[in-house]
Amino acid sequence: MGYKRFIRKVANFILTEQPKAQVTVKIGALETGKMLQGKTVVVTGGGSGIGLAMAKKFASEGAKVLIAGRNETKLKEACANIPNSQFLVFDISNVESSVGFLNSCKEKLGAVDCLVNNAGISLHEGSFENVTVEGFDKQFDINYRGTYFLSKAFLEMKEKESEVKGTQLLVISSETADLCYDIPYGMTKAGLNSMVQAFSRRVYQKGIRVNAIAPGVTISDMTQDYGKEEGGNMYLNNAAGRIFLPEEVAEVACFLLSDASKCISGEIIHTNAGHHLNPHFKD
Repeated sequence: MGYKRFIRKVANFILTEQPKAQVTVKIGALETGKMLQGKTVVVTGGGSGIGLAMAKKFASEGAKVLIAGRNETKLKEACANIPNSQFLVFDISNVESSVGFLNSCKEKLGAVDCLVNNAGISLHEGSFENVTVEGFDKQFDINYRGTYFLSKAFLEMKEKESEVKGTQLLVISSETADLCYDIPYGMTKAGLNSMVQAFSRRVYQKGIRVNAIAPGVTISDMTQDYGKEEGGNMYLNNAAGRIFLPEEVAEVACFLLSDASKCISGEIIHTNAGHHLNPHFKD
C-alpha cells in the first residue's frame, strides 16, 4: 500500500470514527400495580369524567395524585374515592396563577413529575352560525390559552430542576382536532396538537416527554348529550360503532406516563378506534 493511500485511510478513520456523545437507554417494562410507583401526578379537570378515571388509575398504579378543578365540592368527593390523593381549587383560565398553582402542587406532593392537562369545555354549537364572541373566547381561554400557559410554566419549572428524568407532560386533546371543525372546541384542540409536537422537539433530549391523547366520544358530563349509555347499549353511529369509556382512556394515559413508553414523545394517540381516519362514516 502506497504511503499516500495509507495517509488517506488514517485521515478518514480519524474524521469518521470520532466518539459521539454517550447515550444510555434502560428499557422499561410493565408491572401491574407498580407502573407509576414513586411518581407524582397532577391532573387538571380531575373531579369527573376522563380526569377522574385517570386519577384513579394513576393512584392504583402507585402514584401520588393531586387533582385540580374549579368545583371544590366535586374535588372533595372525588378524592374520597382516590387513595393517596389531594386536591387544589384552580381555574386553568387564570393563566397569571399558573406558576403559583404549580408551586402549591409541589409543596403538597414534594415534586411534580407529571402534569396531565385535561381541563376543558365545549359549548357544542354545532355550526359556526351559532358561535358567539363570548363563547369563542371562553373556550379558547380554557382549552387553549389556559393549557398553553400551564404547560409552559410546567416545562420551565422542570428545566430549572437538576433532575428531570421521567418528567412527562400529557395533554388531553380530541379527535375533533382532525375533523376540520368550524366551532371553537375542535379548533382549540388542533392548536394543542401542534403545541404538543413542538414542545416535544424542544425538551425531549432534556429528559422530558410531551404527548397527547385524542379521545373519541367518551362518556362524561361534557358529552352526555352526544353519547348516553342506556341499558348497557354503547352503540353510537361512528366508525367504531360505539361510545368509549373514560377508563379506556385512563389505561392509555397510564402507559404513556410509565417508563415503558420512554421512546414515545410528540405523539397524538387517538383513542377512538380510528374514527378520525374516516370522518364521513355512514351506517
